[in-house]
Amino acid sequence: MTLNEAGNLSRYLDERYISANSDWHQDDSAWKFAHISNILDRNSIRPASLCEIGCGAGGIVELVARHLPGASVDGFEISPHAFALCQQRQAPNLTFTQGSPFDGGRHYDVSMAIDVIEHVEDPFAFARSMGRISTHQVLHIPLDMNALAVARGWVIEDARNHIGHLHYFTKATALSLLDECGLEVVDHFYTPWAIDQAGKTLKKRLAAFPRKVAFGLAPDAIVRLVGGWSLMVLTRTRSASS
Repeated sequence: MTLNEAGNLSRYLDERYISANSDWHQDDSAWKFAHISNILDRNSIRPASLCEIGCGAGGIVELVARHLPGASVDGFEISPHAFALCQQRQAPNLTFTQGSPFDGGRHYDVSMAIDVIEHVEDPFAFARSMGRISTHQVLHIPLDMNALAVARGWVIEDARNHIGHLHYFTKATALSLLDECGLEVVDHFYTPWAIDQAGKTLKKRLAAFPRKVAFGLAPDAIVRLVGGWSLMVLTRTRSASS
């Protein structure tokens, strides 16, 4: 499949997404990279080749390329607006392509999709395609579906209209999807987006402390109840481990 076949991605090709997200979430790059390097390092994965699918402005994959100076690293992005932002990040071991890695026939040690799978119309086809082009996969998946978000109503609506989420995952549904697509889950952990971003406003800082305490007592339950976490997952193509 091509990346465009994964769903209606027109909002990323025209002006709609860049108008609503002018920095293309570059502020979060270092935070996400820290969790990516954590899951790779703690599983002793040092890839010689790696790609990021939907790399946006390229901030994350640039940090990965610096972390892995001996690796060949590629960033793929379909949006012409985000791709223009990538160009300043080119490096000897880092190249960017406006398009999809699913079309090129290259195989990678690791492919990454960081906050991407929730944006594509067919996440099953997308995950299977990741499995075909790489031995290991790293995905970061927002866990939008929680009791508080459903009760408030506007939270999920805003995730769809403002940042383009088409699917709303729990930990269980995210891991099940990957398993059903032939990707064996090797490692996973929660990433505390709401807590780590709490310094941005007083309201968020006040909400972060009880959320952090409750998470320490019952992590799975608090994620399902009030949300504010995403899931970092390392998988491998099942045939590669057999």
